Amino acid sequence: MSTPVKLHGFKLGQLEKNVIYLMRKGDEPHGKPILIWMDICQTYGIEFSAYPKKDQPEEFFKEKQYKCALSRLVKARIIKPSIRIPSTSENNFSIPNPKGHGYNYYSLTKFGRAVADKLHQEQQQKERSMRAKVDLKKVMDKICDTGCVEFAIDLIQRELWQLSGDSFGSRAEFDGYWSNTKIGIMLKGYRVEPITRVGKKDRHQKYRWIK
Repeated sequence: MSTPVKLHGFKLGQLEKNVIYLMRKGDEPHGKPILIWMDICQTYGIEFSAYPKKDQPEEFFKEKQYKCALSRLVKARIIKPSIRIPSTSENNFSIPNPKGHGYNYYSLTKFGRAVADKLHQEQQQKERSMRAKVDLKKVMDKICDTGCVEFAIDLIQRELWQLSGDSFGSRAEFDGYWSNTKIGIMLKGYRVEPITRVGKKDRHQKYRWIK
């Protein structure tokens, strides 16, 4: 049974989301301790020179922000500190070590993994939605360039299938995503109007350009 993703009033800011995205990438196997501060610095460009920190306000500010993000995620029980020291022939264990950036390693909790997976799904949906807008614009531009005054909705679907069908697992998945209803809603952003409306499942529903 999956962990319910309820943050109970805790709102994830963009910095917290950035940390969770990085944590999820390294979370294999689940719960693996991750040297997240190094990933944060490399990914988001926190790099101090040899000069004192007080003379590098931008870097110091970014460092402080991400430290606060880590602390907030710990309080929300999304991540937990899991400090480690290098393994040698004499030792192979983890100890707390708050030196430097606080804890060196963090790991996603079970709840944190559920949050990370939900954010990942939301990001995928957002990216697919953005691609869909681009693909529909390409198709509508193509139809317009052909000089068609009237066109059926199944023409749009055929063109979309040729353009982006390989990004779907099957034709059924494509049809479920590019439904008549979805296309009809997205067409409201174009200068077109429906001229026949037989039913929601009728792919021969026609539109025409508005002059």
